[in-house]
Amino acid sequence: MPTFDPPRVFAGYAEDWFILGVILTAPVLAQVFLIQRNRHPDNVHSPPLAWLRALLYFSVVLVASWASGVLRVLVHEPCVTPGQASMPLWLGLTALWFVVTAWAYVWWWPRGTLTHGRPLHLLPQAGFGLLWGVCSGQLTLVFWALLEDFGFARWVTALLVFFVLSGYGQVYQSGWWDIHVSPPHNIRATNAGKVLFGHMPFLIVALVHFTLFGNALVFVGFHAIALACSAVAMRFPPFWAADGPVVNRGTAIGV
Repeated sequence: MPTFDPPRVFAGYAEDWFILGVILTAPVLAQVFLIQRNRHPDNVHSPPLAWLRALLYFSVVLVASWASGVLRVLVHEPCVTPGQASMPLWLGLTALWFVVTAWAYVWWWPRGTLTHGRPLHLLPQAGFGLLWGVCSGQLTLVFWALLEDFGFARWVTALLVFFVLSGYGQVYQSGWWDIHVSPPHNIRATNAGKVLFGHMPFLIVALVHFTLFGNALVFVGFHAIALACSAVAMRFPPFWAADGPVVNRGTAIGV
């Protein structure tokens, strides 16, 4: 009979107990979601359900991050290793990352995004975006951790991560997140441009930076900034907001 022999990841650190809390909280959130789902009409964007779906998704990502060793690195490794902050290449590429992030998520992405009159609630929107970005960055590093076990050179691993995210993102973003979590915000005429001139440059610079320097916390931090800007730009509704109108899937996903 086959037996499973997963790697031992529990070491008694604070993050281990935190993940145990996440594991135990997720089933409660799932039951709350099932109860709340019956209280909202189908095919509308429901902020309470969107937040619950997102929190359940984030829980899965956090557990995967912990199990793959990513969370351990984020908590225990230095943000920047000694000497990097004085390296011209590190400084230049980090500055470029700031510029690309500002261009992509402060200027370009909001220009092709509709808010449909949703009001600004800066704190919950930015808070949701930060959590979204922290988990999104960790998910990318989880893919990296899995692929680097095959022993490829770092630049090959980076290319494979880019390939995996390009395919996974289409299914996850367009097929689920932009329908059931994010409120309608895309426009068919601009969605491809947002991907090509916003998301792609950001991801390319992020992977190049991580390939060269391996700053996991910086990597996650930039993702948090990027998606906080996105959540504010789309006016992501707070969890207490009323249900929105019927979701048109074509305009919801913008493809």
